[in-house]
Amino acid sequence: MSGTEASRLRARSRTRTWLGLLAGLVLTLASWLETGADPRLLFDARGARQAADILGGLLQPDLGGAFLWHTGRLLLESIAIGVAGVSLALLLGIPAALGAARSPQLVDPPGTPTLGHRCRTVTRWVMRGLLSLFRSVPDIVWAFIFVRLVGLGPLAAVLAIAISFAGILGKLYAEHIEACDPQTVRNLRATGHGSVSVFAYSIWPQVRQDWISYGLIRFECAIRSAAVLGVVGAGGIGAEIELSIRYFEYEKLGTAILALLACMVLMEFGSVWLRTRASRRSWSALAMLGIVAIVGLDLPWSELRGIGQQAQILQRMSGASTFSFDGTVVRRALDLMMETLAMAWIATVAAALVASLLAPLAVRSLTVRGYLNDPPRASRPRGWLSLLGLRGLLQCLRAVPELVWALAFVVWVGPGPVAGILALGLHTLGLLGRLFAEVYEEAGSGGLRQLEASGASRLAAWTHGLLPQTAPKLLAYGLFRFEVNVRATATLGFVGAGGIGDAIHTAISLFHIGDLVTLLLVLLVVVIIIDAVGYQLRRRLLRHAN
Repeated sequence: MSGTEASRLRARSRTRTWLGLLAGLVLTLASWLETGADPRLLFDARGARQAADILGGLLQPDLGGAFLWHTGRLLLESIAIGVAGVSLALLLGIPAALGAARSPQLVDPPGTPTLGHRCRTVTRWVMRGLLSLFRSVPDIVWAFIFVRLVGLGPLAAVLAIAISFAGILGKLYAEHIEACDPQTVRNLRATGHGSVSVFAYSIWPQVRQDWISYGLIRFECAIRSAAVLGVVGAGGIGAEIELSIRYFEYEKLGTAILALLACMVLMEFGSVWLRTRASRRSWSALAMLGIVAIVGLDLPWSELRGIGQQAQILQRMSGASTFSFDGTVVRRALDLMMETLAMAWIATVAAALVASLLAPLAVRSLTVRGYLNDPPRASRPRGWLSLLGLRGLLQCLRAVPELVWALAFVVWVGPGPVAGILALGLHTLGLLGRLFAEVYEEAGSGGLRQLEASGASRLAAWTHGLLPQTAPKLLAYGLFRFEVNVRATATLGFVGAGGIGDAIHTAISLFHIGDLVTLLLVLLVVVIIIDAVGYQLRRRLLRHAN
């Protein structure tokens, strides 16, 4: 490549970067105007007093023996629900990912498409459609529906998490397959190897670490989801958290949140241990946890036989066998969906920007160890303080579920988008901060070692070596988190924190099935469009990263 062509490519890349930044800024400003969020609500005198009451209760938790026993039992039930749900999600999501992914093919395949090729194409689109449906409906909505179909208790929560997380895991795992290095796959195909051999010897070694890493993150997310699904009667500690906030019993709320935080810290150490061990041991440990959780919950699977009959009863109660496109309902659904998108975008962009700046301080290679074999010891005490302090902060932020943050902010600033944006932003900051730090940890260290050996500071190693190497993957994870946040924002309306969730909650509670179908259809269509656009963007980013 000539010098002129290289300069032209660099100029084109800079132009695309600036255009992307400009588009992001315009979209953020438009989203802010759409929500009408007023940050001055944070400093309202009445809200500040309520926030002080919440903080005071959190600092003085109820440590009575009876309540501690009650909280511990509910927490164990939430853990078991989350583990069982995500285990079933993996059983559903991994085969769906294999069916939905389009693995690299030969550049010039021989002959015309066969019947088997056409069947695989149809299967791929069917799997993608199912995964879109599963993840488009928030897990709390699935739980609300299953509570009415199979009754109160953990089974509704397990089924809700299994379906919702299968859609999320299946989509992301399929994208990892499609982002694999195509050359090694084509080499195996050219020598006559079948799909099983191609996956075992080419695709799996490339996606293994990413699958394990994100699977462990989803385990934590599943436990957080299980902790809030009790709000709709699906078992776990969520009911206790919701009642504590509703009746202003902040001491009990503090106990429940501290127990949840301790659980997340243990999960953090467990996931780090599993990621540093062989993948077979990781998957075996997860499988064993799933089996123990499912057996320990003693789920009434026989209730599934009555789903059809229960659905018919609910349909008769609603008085509507079909739904109609009521113009008023559709317009309201679209308005609420625009508010939901705007809230999710503002929260994701703000969290991603802050996480990209904080994550380097949570990376051991940048703060403690360095990339040289014998780093300067003088920086280690200060580095450990930065590492442990920031990791603890990020752990606290993501340990508290979005819905719990939303409940607290609704008490603080009142119902509306401000509470939803703050709740989602804080929780997303904890998640992206940890995910970005893991991306930094797993980056290649060859060039970084040379930078550090030449006398470059840790800041220079990040800005000139680590950030350019990992930027595509950071952007890809940020985009995917925005898609997840759209669905998460739709749940915050269940507690009055803005978005389309309030209308969905009302429709389910009043058995307005026609309105519910219209609202869910709008949510589904919008999520599918966002997924399609995000899929194309992430595929390009991940391919560039590899």
